[in-house]
Amino acid sequence: MRVLLVTYWELTQMGGIWTYVKQLADRLMALGVEVDIMGTNGAKNEVYIRNLNRSFSKDKVWPMLQAKLNPTDLPQFTADALVAYYELNRYAFEMGAAYLGVDHYDVIHAQDPVAAVAMRRILNRNTPMVTSYHGALAREAFYDAQNSNAQLTLPEYLQSKRGRYFLSLEERSAEQSELILVSSNWIKSTLTDLRVPESKFRIIPYAVDIPAYRAQARVKFRQRKPAGKKVIAFTGRLEHIKGVHILIKALSGLKKFRSDWVCWIAGEGNLMEDLRSLANDLGVGADIVFWGKLDNIPSFLRHADIYVQPSLQDTQPFSVTEAQLAGLPVIVSGTAGMPEMVQPEHTGWVVPPQDVEALSSLLNALLQDDATLAKVGAAAKAWAEQHRSLEEMGLRTLHVYQEAIQLGGQRI
Repeated sequence: MRVLLVTYWELTQMGGIWTYVKQLADRLMALGVEVDIMGTNGAKNEVYIRNLNRSFSKDKVWPMLQAKLNPTDLPQFTADALVAYYELNRYAFEMGAAYLGVDHYDVIHAQDPVAAVAMRRILNRNTPMVTSYHGALAREAFYDAQNSNAQLTLPEYLQSKRGRYFLSLEERSAEQSELILVSSNWIKSTLTDLRVPESKFRIIPYAVDIPAYRAQARVKFRQRKPAGKKVIAFTGRLEHIKGVHILIKALSGLKKFRSDWVCWIAGEGNLMEDLRSLANDLGVGADIVFWGKLDNIPSFLRHADIYVQPSLQDTQPFSVTEAQLAGLPVIVSGTAGMPEMVQPEHTGWVVPPQDVEALSSLLNALLQDDATLAKVGAAAKAWAEQHRSLEEMGLRTLHVYQEAIQLGGQRI
């Protein structure tokens, strides 16, 4: 079997999609599957097949697309700059994928709705496609918009032109896929709300290469934690949807009660400087270390005592699983798929989303209860090792491909 794992987004080392794609590809190849990986290289503005070192520059078709999709001939198309940007890039991505070739694969496994829509337009009718939904595209776009307009509500956004556009991508990609992979019941519920049939869904939780994780964790991190202080950790992209600003505000409240802690934040993103400024403005700039991009997160987490995932929306973040494997008690926001990763007060805690006071109070209580931290951390590690096996994820995904091939044959 030959499979293409394809995403419209960039394949960056800090991104959850890349972690999933890389680990899935490695496991499928161990099972005898031929796997290619296609994505976007933003720095070079190209579509490329990562493992084959083949690429197509979008610059070659960009002038032609801009000439065809212009404000004079298509005023409604270009009325919203963000929608026009997405569509132009989708067409360019589609043309790049067609140039690189996709018809010789037995299964196309799209990693997002944009890629799925693009692939179906250029595929032979009988080529089966599986689509993974790693998040809810329309809702993620809402949180980005809310960052600029705090009064905006989700129902209002979903009824707007932009909201309907992103919902249409989710609807079209689901309709055009043989089967749909999701990691949580929450992400499944967002799609059933769009009238996607239950029969299309297969739930396979994300997994981690546990032996590789353990090997990385044995590597010594370059700095020890400060004497007499516990480390509160976060890893991930520094973007609004990850809610790091919520964590920083909670730490400001925590500092009023105690100073026996430091916060370590690993990751990079477009909000790095804004978050630094926020920390300084709230008086906790000296208590937070922004490490930037780190190549070895398991080693980093060995020095942590508590892990916080304050996201506004997150399906099943790898960072939580990595923290659990490190034996850390985790605190997650009670939204999206994150509560499904935690057994409250047994393997971690769930706090109301964007509730700064609740998060601050919980951190204050935990920092003075070493016995609970140790007990919950040990339970979290045992749970993750039992339920996040990469071998099982790879085998179950292969079975989904085989099922999709049977369903794809019915298109003929």
